[in-house]
Amino acid sequence: MNRNREQVSSILVQAGLPLHGFCGFNRLRDRLLPCRAASHLPNSAATVVTALFPYRFPDDTQPRNLSRYACVPDYHRAAGSVLENAAEQLRAAFPHQEFQAFIDNSPIPEVYAAALSGLGCIGDNGLLIHPQWGSYVFIGTIVTDLELSFQEIPPRECLHCGACRAHCPGGALSEAGLERSRCLSHISQKKGDLSPEEQSLLKKNRLIWGCDACQDVCPLNQSALKQPHPCFSWYVPSITLEDLETLEDKAYGWRGKAVPLRNLRLLYSEEG
Repeated sequence: MNRNREQVSSILVQAGLPLHGFCGFNRLRDRLLPCRAASHLPNSAATVVTALFPYRFPDDTQPRNLSRYACVPDYHRAAGSVLENAAEQLRAAFPHQEFQAFIDNSPIPEVYAAALSGLGCIGDNGLLIHPQWGSYVFIGTIVTDLELSFQEIPPRECLHCGACRAHCPGGALSEAGLERSRCLSHISQKKGDLSPEEQSLLKKNRLIWGCDACQDVCPLNQSALKQPHPCFSWYVPSITLEDLETLEDKAYGWRGKAVPLRNLRLLYSEEG
């Protein structure tokens, strides 16, 4: 099985996925997330391959009205295409085995799977933090019924320094965990009218989509590499009303035009 693992790793690297690891499906069985995609899991799932897609660009310190992950092409399509291509190559190499790719819309608890695979620790903000790339990574998985040998790694936790809790704009982080309703990223993606408090948060932080506050202050992110995966071919830090004319290939496109339009108007109404 070591030989199989080496062959799988070689295929993943050639397919553009050098940042990858392995964990047993049984370690995740009790943590699977309810979603329609669960029906695509192999019947005899044995191994989960976890792959990371760094997305931070070198010149990303200029003013932005988008969270960094939304400044690049929609990762569902960009990273998903790379992941599916890798799965196809694995199917060709192991024609009697199943390989099912998932990204975001997945029954696999991606952060936990990545931590089990030795790809980083789990931050108090719930994000994976890779030793070199920090938390600025997307996670994809390939689930297979091919049994591979690998070292079991207990998931590690972060420094628990409290920086992310102290700097969370909405006070969403506490020792008890994440209060999603107070998360600025969640608020920026909500449909309908926002409360005066929520509107104030958006205006104060000058973001129309997402939030990077907890990541930016994390000490484990301070030396994070700034070299995005090749699938992210462009970087657009801010958008205007005109940019909402087409949502194709945008990370916020899944929500439709109404929500980012509402947020843009909130941010710039005082200037208009």
